[in-house]
Amino acid sequence: MYKRIIVVVSVALFTLLALLAAIITDLNDRDFPQAIRSESRLNISFNKSGLSITEAFSKLEELDTSLKLGLVKIAPDLASEGDGQIFATLNDEGLPDELTWFSGDDTVKIVGKNRLANSYPDGLYLVTGNTARLNEFADTLKDAGVEVSRRDASILDSLVFVMQERGFTTVIIASLALISSLALFWLSVRARGRALRVLGGSPTMRIQMQDITEFGEALFVSAGTVAMVAAIYVVFFHGWMYVSTFLKVLISLQVVVIAISILAALIMSASAWPSAIMLATRQPAVKSLRSLAIVIQALTFVLVVASAAPAWSAYKHSSAKATEMAQWKRLADQVSIVFATDNDEMDRMEPMIGEMVKDAESIEAVALSYTYTKEMRPSVDFGEYSAVSFVNQRWLDLVTMGAKQPVVTPVSYHNILENLVHEIQEEIDILSREGHPENLFEQLQFLQPVEGSRLPVAQGGGGESLHFGDDVLFTVVPSLYDTFNDSTLTSMISSDNIVFTGVTATQQLLERHSLDVHALRDRGIKGELEVVYIAEEAILQAQFAAYLVWLQHLSLIALSVAFSVATAISALITATLQAKRDFPLRLAGRSWMRILQSRVTKELLVGILLVIIVVMLQRPNAIGIVLVTAAYGLLIVPLSHLFAVHWCFNGVSKRRI
Repeated sequence: MYKRIIVVVSVALFTLLALLAAIITDLNDRDFPQAIRSESRLNISFNKSGLSITEAFSKLEELDTSLKLGLVKIAPDLASEGDGQIFATLNDEGLPDELTWFSGDDTVKIVGKNRLANSYPDGLYLVTGNTARLNEFADTLKDAGVEVSRRDASILDSLVFVMQERGFTTVIIASLALISSLALFWLSVRARGRALRVLGGSPTMRIQMQDITEFGEALFVSAGTVAMVAAIYVVFFHGWMYVSTFLKVLISLQVVVIAISILAALIMSASAWPSAIMLATRQPAVKSLRSLAIVIQALTFVLVVASAAPAWSAYKHSSAKATEMAQWKRLADQVSIVFATDNDEMDRMEPMIGEMVKDAESIEAVALSYTYTKEMRPSVDFGEYSAVSFVNQRWLDLVTMGAKQPVVTPVSYHNILENLVHEIQEEIDILSREGHPENLFEQLQFLQPVEGSRLPVAQGGGGESLHFGDDVLFTVVPSLYDTFNDSTLTSMISSDNIVFTGVTATQQLLERHSLDVHALRDRGIKGELEVVYIAEEAILQAQFAAYLVWLQHLSLIALSVAFSVATAISALITATLQAKRDFPLRLAGRSWMRILQSRVTKELLVGILLVIIVVMLQRPNAIGIVLVTAAYGLLIVPLSHLFAVHWCFNGVSKRRI
């Protein structure tokens, strides 16, 4: 009977570990896709090399061909509606046209090197070919000033990496708490028999080994069953190629948990060994285990309550990331211009760049967002606003695309603090073109998001990240060319604060204004301007953040399960200790609520005290979710005690206890 309880609960535990192993396998597959036999990945940065984008790709293709590495660059699939990726090969390596991840949710297209024509060479590359000469490849690039970091496929490294993430660590802690509760339960049900064997003169070591062996057998049976069923599931629903990795991860987790549980059982068994006084006075054999049960129950309750606020915060963060990803998807066809030139060459190109911006404005193919926050200008009083963003109408059209209701509302500059108005006017005067109209400031339009709307803006000096706010003051300029001088426009383009629509259209703009490679060479300019997508890296970062947030929720669920089981086992121990008292009271007609009143009240008061301590130490912003989680925990306590006394009453009635 008791072994079956151990087996059932441990099966649930090892199923949780199997789910964790599946997640780790999926993460490992996303790092090293098994479908294309990737065993290594490289992070390559050309920022300090001095190589242009074209030269960088040429260098990579040359080395890839000569060393037979089978390099594949990871990039987001900007053409899809979702948040998928594509793999772009540097050379034709005979790879399939697409692959599916271990999770089976997404299909990843494998495309040719033409897809990289308008991408940065920096980023992550998979090695799908021969890795024997990979060090030679890295050394060659490093000699050219390129930064290269390498990571090889390793189950141990994957385990260490994921254990550094809060979500994974909390799941393991929950598993250990649950298995410790099982060990406590096993010792409690074996306590009477162990006491009798001590009285009979059996050696201590023999008694210990018998108890631990039977407990370990139940765990190994559960672990083996779960591993076998999970492996069969992986074969049928994911494929043979993943079985080896999955089983290595799962068995590693199972061995760690079982080893710690047996060690915990040994420690608890030694600490609760029947004493001569206990045997002589006929005290219940499980009495010495009660304090351990209380500690485990309290610990898991604290972990659940303490994890609620971070999990909710992670959820809110994931919502923000999802919103940011949606905005980046709207900017998927927007490109920036990268200057692979020195400062003198940039100065020579400024007039042509100004004319190009003027041309792009005429076809509504250029957008501006240049933002500074109150942290960037601490001497300025922003009033009710957190940031000021210079934008044009094209940017507003991009970020509000698809909105059914107006999301911005006009603001009179008379309602803006005089200090802030003066700062905006000075900014315009400094950055404006010579001979600009005297009434240029009066032509500016001020807007702010309507209540409940959060619109993205690009931070000044680096538009590679979006700032979302519902208290941003939009300063809409009537024309980029008429408002800003050529030097300012060039600077804003180089920092991705000015973006253009479409790769082909932008390349045509460069050609029309003699900014393409051939025209620049004719002018004696050795540098070049490259057109690249602005959304690639941002989408990849948002994808990874969203995945980790999902794991945070898994950890909270795992802890809730651990606490529920620990509370039930603690209640069973208490009911066993109190069975001689509860049985006659129930036979006398007393209700279960009156019988349980004192013990439940004590635990509820202790639980409330623990919640107060956690809240005072943690000071969470989302106090509501903490209270809801605490209410769940406090509800489990009386329900567990009610179940436990019913079970013990039936056991005493049938003389099983």
